[in-house]
Amino acid sequence: MTVDVTQLCGLSLVALVALLLIRQAKPEWAPLLRIAVAVVAVGGVLGLLVEVLAAVAELGGLTGSHALPPEAWGILLRALGVAFLTECAAAVCRDCGEGTLASFVELAGKLEILILSFPLIRTVLETAAGLLGGG
Repeated sequence: MTVDVTQLCGLSLVALVALLLIRQAKPEWAPLLRIAVAVVAVGGVLGLLVEVLAAVAELGGLTGSHALPPEAWGILLRALGVAFLTECAAAVCRDCGEGTLASFVELAGKLEILILSFPLIRTVLETAAGLLGGG
């Protein structure tokens, strides 16, 4: 069974309401519910990730003049990993009340993705210069 984003968002909202109610009545049960929802959500996210990786593998296998070079796929996947890691770390910082630290984590992630992108940017610029007769 595949879980989509709307189901994960719905689960999160239902869990949020349940957590708010449980925290008032039985606060000791809140961590258990939080863990249970997190396990289900991680399973759903992993299912989505499998679909993404399958699509990337399919696109990576395309041949012809419009296919991306293999090194570009590596850069794209690393950038995706940095984005996910940064988002998770920033969310934890925000949950702990450290919004400023979360902003710095997000800035560092954006800069890392920019640094990872330089080889692709260079290739695009060299190709454009070659097409315009400047290289």
